[in-house]
Amino acid sequence: MTADEIRAHIDPIRDRFAEERSLVLPALKFAQTEKGWLSGDDIAAVAEAVNLTTAYVESVASFYDRLYLRPTGTRVVSVCVTLSCMLRGSDELMAALCEAEGLGPHGGTAEDGAVTIQEAQCLGYCDRAPCVQVDAEETRGPLSPDDAASLLEELRAAPRPERLWR
Repeated sequence: MTADEIRAHIDPIRDRFAEERSLVLPALKFAQTEKGWLSGDDIAAVAEAVNLTTAYVESVASFYDRLYLRPTGTRVVSVCVTLSCMLRGSDELMAALCEAEGLGPHGGTAEDGAVTIQEAQCLGYCDRAPCVQVDAEETRGPLSPDDAASLLEELRAAPRPERLWR
């Protein structure tokens, strides 16, 4: 992603922000859509586009858990692990998802790069616990460990999204 591409995305929304530095988040989120994570070059392009230092932009990117500084899978499954979901079986759901992908108990990215499974704090779906969020767009629940394999099959079968909004 280039600074010019990022500028083209944020210029139309510039007037919505009181301070120029507030454009960092939408710029980072857009830069991440190309490959699903932010490389050092992406961080530098965002810094150039918003006229801030690379160090500042990287500090913002490293703070937010939905901005990824390492490669992720084409699809990202976030499993809620807070109290409501935990009491309704999110630990077992997480274990089933990880086992199906051959990952350790706290998730990670499948060897083929198709899916990343991660723990997440409250997704706001407590009445449908336990739940997951797919690509930070679609929240599903309640799910059981028996649903893990079919969810992963569905995500693998779906076409790759044009942009990886997370």
